[in-house]
Amino acid sequence: MKIWIKAGIMIFTIILELLLGNILAFYTVKPDLILIVVICLSFLSSSQEGAIIGFAGGLLKDIFSVSLLGTHALVKTAIGYLSGIIRERIFYQHLLWLIAITTFIFTFLNNTFLYYLLKSLYTEYTFLTILKKYIVIQASINCILAPFIFISIKKILAYISRWS
Repeated sequence: MKIWIKAGIMIFTIILELLLGNILAFYTVKPDLILIVVICLSFLSSSQEGAIIGFAGGLLKDIFSVSLLGTHALVKTAIGYLSGIIRERIFYQHLLWLIAITTFIFTFLNNTFLYYLLKSLYTEYTFLTILKKYIVIQASINCILAPFIFISIKKILAYISRWS
């Protein structure tokens, strides 16, 4: 039952990202809602489940984007796994701060890994331009949104577990 709820959250998130992406944009930089949900769901589950969630979220993002198929899935699988490992080794007193900080770091890593992955496939991007105009702004936006999304997901999962 919980896997269907998590899948529903991922599908709702990709729909929300596609519909509201331009509204939530800041200087043409859109928040990566799928990445935030992958991190949040990985923090609420194990590292293996985080990798599966990351792969599913990345594949959804690949299907609905213009990038090469599999690039987001590969990077978000690694981030979901790392988020699950971090969750297994932390204390729960300051979890919202940890969510915000790890979201900032993982957004930075996500875009850096995507840059080098696309560069290895012979695409023309310059890292400094992407860093200045895109990565830092998106990491900041994701960092601000992450605690709110984490609390929402936690409440949804608690509500569903009460009824099942």
